[in-house]
Amino acid sequence: MNRDSAKRAPAPRLRARLREATGDAIRAAAEQVFSEQGFGARMEDIAERAGVSVGTLYNHFEDRNALLLELIRVRREALMTRVDAVLTKVEGRAFQEQLRALLDTTFAHFREHARFFAIVMQSELVRSAGFPQKAGTLAEISTRMERLIQRGVASGELRREGSEFYASLLLGMVRGLLMKAADTQRSDELQRGADVLLQVFLKGIEV
Repeated sequence: MNRDSAKRAPAPRLRARLREATGDAIRAAAEQVFSEQGFGARMEDIAERAGVSVGTLYNHFEDRNALLLELIRVRREALMTRVDAVLTKVEGRAFQEQLRALLDTTFAHFREHARFFAIVMQSELVRSAGFPQKAGTLAEISTRMERLIQRGVASGELRREGSEFYASLLLGMVRGLLMKAADTQRSDELQRGADVLLQVFLKGIEV
């Protein structure tokens, strides 16, 4: 590498960092505006909230749906990375302790991204012309629940009979708590809700 190329090398990296920072600002603004205006949020309002021009916004995202899908993907991946890390940490412990870790991590993420979860709950349950695709976040959580329950059954901590329904029942309870928190804007009550959920869910299936 000659001296001139060495001087030019930092420029592409700087542009990449600036583009990434702009994308982060747009996603943060979109999370706020979508939660306030719903799926029909105006791109102009998102650009203004992010502090960028509308042209810059469209340079990053083709349209409103593309932005919403990207926002949901990024937040979902952050949640799943967090959940997988904590489940790895508690693997091998009692089923109740592992389930508690899963719930605490999911609900903590909700409290930190309450606006995002309000969007997710809508996209999971509503198929509208403005946003016809499902987010898949709850499906990802359900997959982790199924694996956890299978280990609980294998270890003898949970009854095998009817175990094929456990994940669906548990997911329904988690979704209900998240919807209630989103509707009432009382995410601070999720901790108490998790306590009740554990008691109700385990009472009927513990050996």
